[in-house]
Amino acid sequence: MNSATIPEDAAVVVDTKDGLIIINGCGHAGIVNTAEYARSFLRPAPVHAVIGGLHLFAATDAQVAWTAGKLREFGLSYLLGAHCTGIEATYRLRELAGLNRKTAVVAAVGASFTLGKGLDPLGLAG
Repeated sequence: MNSATIPEDAAVVVDTKDGLIIINGCGHAGIVNTAEYARSFLRPAPVHAVIGGLHLFAATDAQVAWTAGKLREFGLSYLLGAHCTGIEATYRLRELAGLNRKTAVVAAVGASFTLGKGLDPLGLAG
């Protein structure tokens, strides 16, 4: 885990009964670093949902695969990948993290996540 401060990055972590929900800005710190840091000071809970940008648009296949493996280890249940994640990276994360079309989608305007209900990607995402 890299504990360096990355000033152009921001994330909000919500601790719920189902696990941590990470709402990420642009993910410059790396979603794995953000999740590890959150789990180190909140509790080592599963990462229930990741919402937002993961900055993986230009990542290599190996980087996406590694990230997906770590998210799978963290128990990721839902992914709403936005803007800088990239469409292809979102689909690869979905596949490699063991998710499906109901639990991991490309974010679109109006798409949402509700605890206890899951994703509502609207007709534009998926």
